[in-house]
Amino acid sequence: MAQDFSPQGIRKRSERGEGIVTGNQAVRRAIAVLKAFSDDAPEMGVTEVSRRVNLHKSTVYRLLSAFEGEGLIAKSAETGKYRLGPELIVLGEQVLRHTDVHRVALPFLRELAERTGETIDLEVLSGSNVVTIEEIGGKHVVAAAGAIGKPWAAHSTSTGKVLMAHLPPEKQRQILARTLKRFTPRTITDAKVLARDLLKVREQGYAISYGELEDHLIAIGTPIRSRNGDAVAAVSISGPDTRLTPDKLPGLIRIGLETCGKISARLGYHGPATLRAAQSKFLTPRAFA
Repeated sequence: MAQDFSPQGIRKRSERGEGIVTGNQAVRRAIAVLKAFSDDAPEMGVTEVSRRVNLHKSTVYRLLSAFEGEGLIAKSAETGKYRLGPELIVLGEQVLRHTDVHRVALPFLRELAERTGETIDLEVLSGSNVVTIEEIGGKHVVAAAGAIGKPWAAHSTSTGKVLMAHLPPEKQRQILARTLKRFTPRTITDAKVLARDLLKVREQGYAISYGELEDHLIAIGTPIRSRNGDAVAAVSISGPDTRLTPDKLPGLIRIGLETCGKISARLGYHGPATLRAAQSKFLTPRAFA
């Protein structure tokens, strides 16, 4: 059968979801498939979605399968039809939480930087990484420095460990099941050892990275809680081990917990005071040997 390679024919094929498409077209199609689901049509098969978005069934099937693999779409085992997946809920909640967190936290972060003189970071968990969404530089010439938007391996950072510690067990296991990259001799790469560390972090309400991301860099991470008590972000106080010495850590931990407590209260958290004051028994000297 003869094929139509005229501009009109190519355009028609593209409109049906066939043939080669540009990157922008592919993105628009993917978005259209997600937006096809609504209160009126919460669950649909491939044919129904295809009709709604005017795309070929093979294209719709590929998109739905890709979304299903990422948790953006879920498939019913009973009906074989598709519906919006739980990962979209997570993404939507992150937008709301992180926007509020940054706006509410910023004045407290500036005050914390002024009180401690050290670098202050606000970070959120993204998969197995933490991402910096705000940084207030310290007053010292030698100070920690990152980059807003940069991801860091969660298992090697204080903020990552404190956020991982408060994850639901299944999500925590998924991260621990991955290969844990070694950044320094002190990076914890054994999943069982890290799991035990996370239990202690959850109990004491804060985490410390003793040169685990970068040699001689000490960081204290404390969680920010949302209205329902979830740890939605974390704040770190970081600097070189020549300044963040064992005798100074308890005071910095208390200030960090106090600051995050104030931010959490502004976000609507009025639960029990689960963030306990620093206790010296948790301040292991292993990193200073």
